[in-house]
Amino acid sequence: MTITKSMIHDALRTVAGPDGESNLTDLGMVSNVAIKDDRVYLSIDVPADKAARLEPLRRAAEEAVAGLDGVAAATAVLTAEAKEGRATNGSAATAPTEAAPSGIPGLPGVRHIIAVASGKGGVGKSTTAVNIALGLQALGLKVGMFDADIYGPSQPRLLGLSGEMPSATEDQQKLIPLKAYGLAVMSMGFLVDEAMPIVWRGPMVVQALNQMLFDVAWNHDGDLDVLVIDMPPGTGDVQLTMAQQVPLTGAVIVSTPQDLALIDARKGLNMFRKVDVPVLGLVENMSYFIAPDNGKRWDIFGHGGAEKEAEKLGLAFLGGIPLHMDIRALSDEGKPITASQPESKEAEIYRELAAKVWEAVQDSKGVEVPVMKVSQGRDSLRIAFKDGYSYDLPAEMLRVLSPSAEVQGHSAEQRVTVPGKRNVKIKELKPVGKYAAKIVFDDGHDTGLYSWSYLLELGKEKDARWQGYLEDLAAKGLGRG
Repeated sequence: MTITKSMIHDALRTVAGPDGESNLTDLGMVSNVAIKDDRVYLSIDVPADKAARLEPLRRAAEEAVAGLDGVAAATAVLTAEAKEGRATNGSAATAPTEAAPSGIPGLPGVRHIIAVASGKGGVGKSTTAVNIALGLQALGLKVGMFDADIYGPSQPRLLGLSGEMPSATEDQQKLIPLKAYGLAVMSMGFLVDEAMPIVWRGPMVVQALNQMLFDVAWNHDGDLDVLVIDMPPGTGDVQLTMAQQVPLTGAVIVSTPQDLALIDARKGLNMFRKVDVPVLGLVENMSYFIAPDNGKRWDIFGHGGAEKEAEKLGLAFLGGIPLHMDIRALSDEGKPITASQPESKEAEIYRELAAKVWEAVQDSKGVEVPVMKVSQGRDSLRIAFKDGYSYDLPAEMLRVLSPSAEVQGHSAEQRVTVPGKRNVKIKELKPVGKYAAKIVFDDGHDTGLYSWSYLLELGKEKDARWQGYLEDLAAKGLGRG
C-alpha cells in the first residue's frame, strides 16, 4: 500500500492535542511530514515551555502513524515555530524554566567524538569539518559525520546527499546513517526540506539533536574510530547543552584571520573549557589567497591572527586553509576536495590538518577522574582527587549550587536561589566522558553537568559557597525546607 500524507494526517486525528479535546491534525500542530519508503518522519509544533511535559504526545503520534498498514516505523520530533513578532533569523530563543531532555552518556561502537565548532557563522566551519572527517578517513580510520548545525544543515549538500533519507534497522529502533565517500552521515537536513527555515526554540533543537545523534546505529557497518560533529555556530544554550550531554574527546575551533572572528573563536574556546572539554587546536580558514594568474599571495582577511591567538591562549595551531575557488565550487557540487581531488595541494593541507587532530586526540588524556561514592543515605557525595584533595559534599549543596543554566543563569544577575532542598537525595550518578558526571536528584533535577574542575572548586570553596547561599536565602525570605 502506498502511504500518503493524507493518510498520516487522518491517523493523527486519533491523537488528542494538549487541550485534551481537539486532535493534532485539526489543531494544525503537524508542521512537516516526510515519507521515505515505508518510514515516516513528522514534526509536531508545541509551545516551547511545554515541551518536556508533552513527550507522551510525541510517542502517541509515533504509535498512531506506525499502526498504519504499510508503515514500518515512524519518527516524530517536537518543534516550536516562532510566534508572530519574534525573531526568526536563526537564533534560538530558549525557555529558561524548561530543562532540555537529557541524553545517554555514550554511543555504542564509537571510540572518539570530535566537535568542530566556531564562535560565529560564516567562517567555513562545515566545509572544514567534512574535510577533516575525510582527512581522518585517509589515515585509515573509520569515520562518521553528524551534522548538528540544525538551523542551517550543510552536510547533505556538501556530501551530495540532498534529497536522501535514512532507513531504519530491522528492529525499527534506530536509523541507519547514510553513506558518502565512505563516511557514515546523519543530518536533520535529511528530514527537513532544504528551503524550509528552521525557527525552533532551543529546547526543541536539543531534543531533535539528541534523537538524531543517539537514535542512530553509527556502528551499523562496523565500529567507528571517530565521529566528527559539525556543531551549530555560536555559544548559546544549544551549543553548551551539546557540549555537556555528548562525551566529547575534544573540540577543534575554526576561525578566520580577522580580529572580530577571533573574538568569537575565543568565546567558543571558553565554552568548551567551562565544561572541561579539551580543545585540540585552532584552525585558520580563508587564511590567504593565491592569485591563479601570477601566483601572488594575497592576505585578503589579514594573516596569522589565528596562529597568534592560539599561541596566546596556549592552544595548538593546526594550520591555515587557503581561500580557493576549487574548495568552494566542489563543496557546492557535493564533492569535497579531499575526496574528489585527493592529489591537490588543498586536499594535502586538509589531510595534514586531520593528522594533527588525530595526534592531539591520541595525546589528550583529559582531566584525572576522581573517585566518587554516594553515601548510604544518598544525602552526600564523597569525592577524592588523585592529588590528595578529598571532600564530602552534601546532596543539598550539590543541588542548590548545580552548574546548570536553570540555577546559574547566564550572568551573576540571573543566578537563581533554589529553596526547599534540605531533604533532597542523590538518585543516580552518571559519568559523562572523561571530564564530568551528571547527578540525578530525587526531585527530578538532572540537567547539571558537574565537571571535575567544578567539583574541585566547590570542595575548596565549600564553606564560603554555602555561607553565600544561606545569605541569599535569608535576603530573599526563603528557607531550606
